[in-house]
Amino acid sequence: MDRSRAAAALDFTYRQYQDTDGISLAVNEEVVGLPAKVKFYMFPGSNSVYTGRLMLDYKGIDYKTVTLMPGPHAFIMLGLGFDTMGVPAVKIDGRRVQGTRAISRALDELWLDRPLFPAEPAQRKAVEDAERWGEELQNATRRIFYCASRRDKAAFKSVMTADRTPPMRAVLKVAAPLIVRLATGAHRATDAAGMDDLAMLPARLDQIDAWIAEGLLGGEELNAADFQIAVNVSALMMSEDIAPFIAGRPMEAYAQRVAPDYKGHLGKVLPSGWLQPLRDDAAARASAGARAAVTAV
Repeated sequence: MDRSRAAAALDFTYRQYQDTDGISLAVNEEVVGLPAKVKFYMFPGSNSVYTGRLMLDYKGIDYKTVTLMPGPHAFIMLGLGFDTMGVPAVKIDGRRVQGTRAISRALDELWLDRPLFPAEPAQRKAVEDAERWGEELQNATRRIFYCASRRDKAAFKSVMTADRTPPMRAVLKVAAPLIVRLATGAHRATDAAGMDDLAMLPARLDQIDAWIAEGLLGGEELNAADFQIAVNVSALMMSEDIAPFIAGRPMEAYAQRVAPDYKGHLGKVLPSGWLQPLRDDAAARASAGARAAVTAV
């Protein structure tokens, strides 16, 4: 089957792949008491999978990891009875949950220790809003990654094969061009979308630093928004094109604290013009800092 026919067979529309508003719950049987069996469906390298894993680990949940291969995982997830093709997903004593936002709520519902959401209503809403905002950052980060991967095969391989066995690394290296093509369609990771995401990145980075300053992010007790957002800051920091615009800012230390082990490397592969909004923002920030220093004197 050629690549175009493979893409059609997978029907990689964004709706079928991941259009669940972050919430996908399916129940096969009633969960009674503390869940006994938890399976985590994933493939290494995914930013959303990393978010899901961090939440499970933070809650101290014992789970079995089911590692899939990107691309064929779509058939497997649908065959297992999940609503969409997407990962991360968990199966908890027969209950199927997909998407990072759905997983965060399910974990808090079933495991009360180390809550991911505050109990106070206004604080909870603030975390929920930031988590939802972080899902948009997650999608943008993913699109930027695939824009880079189309330009440099090493970028995809460094991220998606980092935690694989040697035989699976070999398979992924061969399959990488097809996977990148399919993922580009699944996530609408066109060049135009990547350019737009980079144009919006300065405002998004400012928002993260503002939330850190407010204490909404990076508090003593982490929350669902932390795991949603910090992972994607770490992912962006893997890019030689983007990391300089994060270095030295509060979010750098924040990401290193919350999501310190994201593996991979993206070289300088993005077109220079795409990065102009980041350069303009950095220049404006430096100018403002210089004026503030003069005023202080």
